[in-house]
Amino acid sequence: MNDALYIIKDTPSNGKGMFATRDIKHGTCILSENPLVLIGPDNQRNFEAVNSLPMINKMQFLALRNVYSEKEMPVLAGIIKTNALPRGPNSDEAAVYRDLSRVNHSCAPNVHHFWNRITEKESIHAVKDIAAGDEILTSYEEVLMPWAARQVSLQKKFRFECRCKLCTSASNEEYDATVARVKKLSDLIMVYVSMKNDPRKAIECVREILALMDKAGIWGKSTFIHDGYQISAMYSNYDLAKEWADLLLESYLLDEGESGDLYKRYLGYAQNPKSHERAGWGGYIDLKGA
Repeated sequence: MNDALYIIKDTPSNGKGMFATRDIKHGTCILSENPLVLIGPDNQRNFEAVNSLPMINKMQFLALRNVYSEKEMPVLAGIIKTNALPRGPNSDEAAVYRDLSRVNHSCAPNVHHFWNRITEKESIHAVKDIAAGDEILTSYEEVLMPWAARQVSLQKKFRFECRCKLCTSASNEEYDATVARVKKLSDLIMVYVSMKNDPRKAIECVREILALMDKAGIWGKSTFIHDGYQISAMYSNYDLAKEWADLLLESYLLDEGESGDLYKRYLGYAQNPKSHERAGWGGYIDLKGA
């Protein structure tokens, strides 16, 4: 496609990869792709699905990278394990793609990939501005993982030691400290809301998390912005809830766009902050200034 935002080409050390053909703005949907083949928990059925593909699609599948030796597993299984992306969080169903399966890993990604249940396609959105010529990189792991845990997991699942900009930078230890602090604050949000009935402290935790993530350039703030909205709505602070809901909608649009699974729900929150199913459950506690 002449108007494609990317090209697939060789990388110096990671096989083929996806590269930007022009400057791409934060929030841009770079690609929404139909699966080449759907993958489930039954290996035999997966092999049958691959072998029943039209020849051109089977050749595209077989051209994908395989990091596993034949001693470890059959070739088809190795290609699937190397390239399959889950169809939604915590799903045991996955899919392999002609182009999206070429997107390489970075612990500091410039795109977010996600399965859209509405369109039944996998999409990638830019989570920061990407310059023409830059490699398009996603994270194979949760972004809120410390360096050692990321390395162990990547080595086990994908057979490589990550040498991305984050893993080789002097700020790596600072990043780990940020991750640890964010996780602690995330746990405290639940404690303050469910055990101590102190939503002001919970909102303070949310604000500190967002500031830490902004400073470190960590993607994925929508989850915590949602916490801010939900807490405000639960304790009947609907003006504040409206502010959080607007911020949530803006963040989600950048992450997944109007076609995303949760867009209509978050739009509803922004239009009517009282529409959350737990609105008013906690009575009223003034959260102004929190």
